[in-house]
Amino acid sequence: MSALGELIVFGIYVILIIPILLTLIVCIKRKKKLSGTLFIIISSIPLALFSYSQYQNHRDAELDYVGIYDLTEYPNCDSCILKLNDDNTYLVSIEGSKIEHGQWNYRSGGDYWIVDMGEHGTLGSGRFKYTTYKNRSSKE
Repeated sequence: MSALGELIVFGIYVILIIPILLTLIVCIKRKKKLSGTLFIIISSIPLALFSYSQYQNHRDAELDYVGIYDLTEYPNCDSCILKLNDDNTYLVSIEGSKIEHGQWNYRSGGDYWIVDMGEHGTLGSGRFKYTTYKNRSSKE
């Protein structure tokens, strides 16, 4: 995701937390018996923080798959390269010429992870089988 996309997601969580904090401050200043409202406000803050941390964990796990893959089963191409970008796009190329491009999506749950390559299958199987992989922090 681009920097603007990250900023938008962060902004959404800030927008959700600001009214909660303002209501909490008003409740504390008035010192009225607003125990039900206060309970909802106090319980909403950890919930918002937890959901943001879960989003960040998912995004970090997704970024672990960003990199360059040497494909082995791509049709009519023995030495094709697959490049997964951090903006969730991919590019299949051979010696600099573009063969295919599209969107990829990361899904996980419990004990599995799947990188969907759109309608063309998943990373690691079918036409997207690979032998070697260089992640984004590896030197090229």
